[in-house]
Order: sequence, then C-alpha cells, then structure tokens
Amino acid sequence: MAWAQPAQPTGADRNAAREFAMQGIAANNRQDWPVVLDRFTQAERRFHAPIHVRYIAIALERLTPPRLAEAAEAWRRLSAEVLAPDAPAPFVAAVEEARRELPRVEALLRASQATTPVTTPVTTPVTTPVTTPVTTPVENTTSQTVSVQTPPPGDGNVTTRTVANPLRTVGFVVGGVGVAALIGGAITGVMAGSAFSDLETACPNRQCSNAADLARRDDVDTLSGVTNALLIGGGVLAATGVVLAIIGAPRTETIQVGFNGRDLVLGGRF
Repeated sequence: MAWAQPAQPTGADRNAAREFAMQGIAANNRQDWPVVLDRFTQAERRFHAPIHVRYIAIALERLTPPRLAEAAEAWRRLSAEVLAPDAPAPFVAAVEEARRELPRVEALLRASQATTPVTTPVTTPVTTPVTTPVTTPVENTTSQTVSVQTPPPGDGNVTTRTVANPLRTVGFVVGGVGVAALIGGAITGVMAGSAFSDLETACPNRQCSNAADLARRDDVDTLSGVTNALLIGGGVLAATGVVLAIIGAPRTETIQVGFNGRDLVLGGRF
C-alpha cells in the first residue's frame, strides 16, 4: 500500500494532515474502520508521521474481511522506521508497537494462506455391472488399462481391492488446523474477556483519559479481533475437513472375469 507524500510539506499540508488525523481518531473511537483507514491515509499523504501508519495498520486488520497482507506491509514499514533522537514519545511508541505486532500479523497471514480450502472435482462412482465381449485390453471408468487373459472354460476369477483417496488425508489436515484455530480462539477469548473487565474499571463506557489506558483499550480491541478471526476461520476449516474426510473415504473395486463358453466376460463395480 503506497502513500505518496509531498517532497516539501507546506503549512497547509500539515494543517490538513492534522484535521484528517483528528477525524480518524474520532472514527477509531466508534470503531468505524473504513473511515479510520481513509482519514489516516489522507493524513499520511500530506505529512508523514509514524502514528498515522499505526492507525492504518490497525484499520486494515480490523476491516471485514481483514486485509492482512496490507496490514503486515504497514507494520513492516513502521517497524523499519529510524527516528531522530529527539522524536516525540508517541512516534517512538508507535515504532515499538510495530515491532511487536509484525510477527503476529505475519503469522496470521501465513495461516490464512496455508489453510485456504481447495475444491477437488469428485467423480460419481459407476455401479452398473457391464458385460462386454473382450478381445483387446479394456479401460475402466478410472482410466486404468486392464489386460485380460482368457481363463479355461468354466473357470472364473474375482479380484477385490481397496483404493485410498488423497482427499481423506487433506480433510484430516484441514480439520486439524481448524480445531487448533478454535482452541486458539477460545484462549484469546478468555484473555480478551479478562482484559475487557480491567478496561471497564479504568475506562467507564470505553472513555479513556490517559495514554496508558488508550493503549490498553487498543490491546483489548486487538484480542477481540484475533478471537473472532480464529473462531470463524477455525469453524470453517473444521467443517471443511469433515466434508473432505467423508468424501475421501476409501472405495472398493471388484473385477470378475469369467468364460461363458464362447466369449470372455468382464464385469465390475468401482
């Protein structure tokens, strides 16, 4: 996500950036994340400040759906910022927060990319017995070539085998990831509940008066967002895993070869 700033910000640029930032903070207080993203993006385009990038990263993660790749990029840019020795304390705090948040958001991004469900076409099994005179090799419904040798008159041969389906393994893996995400969501939910109780005591009606309480409120919001993402994503993955495991159950193939006195007869169930 690019934010082009003027080469030499003017006084008008600084005033406009300040006004957009104030509107963004008001939107943040009411958790209107699209407006937060727009206002702080406008502010950053006019005058660069680490605190602008911080709010942009938070809004990107809390959008519906979250834009995790762009959020990680914003935290990464902020974490690499080199500040002057006399930089304001809020700027220093924003850079330190970015260095803490970047590994967490990158881990969420990797998990979302690794667990995207894959839809695999399923071929409907054919169960109608087929009786056909055979004089050459025959292909079955799974495109496997079966070479048949004529047995002596009156004899027959039945072959049964169980064929594994890779969808079953995929289902177990996806389901396991979903269960792990649900457990993680339950843990972060407990943490968010405890932190919210403390925040209610310090900030009645979520109205905080000092920087420490504001930071604590942001932590509660972050935990709530992570909890929702883990619970929703975990539920979807667990359900997908169950479906894939059911669809991928092993199947049995039976091939019968017999001789009716004149022609070779091949029948089967797949």
